[in-house]
Amino acid sequence: MVRRLSKARDNPDADQSVEVFGLSWRAYDLPMNVRSMRADEINAAVSVWREANIALGAPHGPERTARIREKLSAPDASPFVASRPGIVGMALAEPGRFDGGAGEPDPSLLHISMVFVRPAAQRTGVGLSLVLHILDVARAMGYQRVGVWPVQENRPARKLYERAGMTLSGKTAPLRSSLALQYEVVINEREASWA
Repeated sequence: MVRRLSKARDNPDADQSVEVFGLSWRAYDLPMNVRSMRADEINAAVSVWREANIALGAPHGPERTARIREKLSAPDASPFVASRPGIVGMALAEPGRFDGGAGEPDPSLLHISMVFVRPAAQRTGVGLSLVLHILDVARAMGYQRVGVWPVQENRPARKLYERAGMTLSGKTAPLRSSLALQYEVVINEREASWA
């Protein structure tokens, strides 16, 4: 997706700007590239995850950060990045599992494990572009469904998945202090009738 760049000073209401080649640009006007993460981009992806969590008031320590690195590097992981021109978003998809993720692998399901966007680039289309890219990849890989489990209170994430065409499945999972809701979308209907 490539759009014309607009200088932030041309729009005084622009609240999200970045500096590129010495000029300030509105973040949502910069061209964006969503693609598979390269191994040398893991630090940038973890940085996006860390910044987004700090902005949410949920910073994590070294053990959780190590776990995120491990998940992004797993052999069955499908990590993605969004760049505009630097990496501003990251997402991870993994093979789904039966029983809400606790059971055996479900060959029909791709699970969205995480989607994070740098705070300065939030609400500029980065998250939606990442999710739509995952849906395209899942379709190309032959999955029939894509699912995700956001927490009930995370309205922005829930709206993001709804904008991507995902709907509540009716399944829930209790968490320590909340409830996770499953969103799903069927991407290959012909093959998903049994799911």
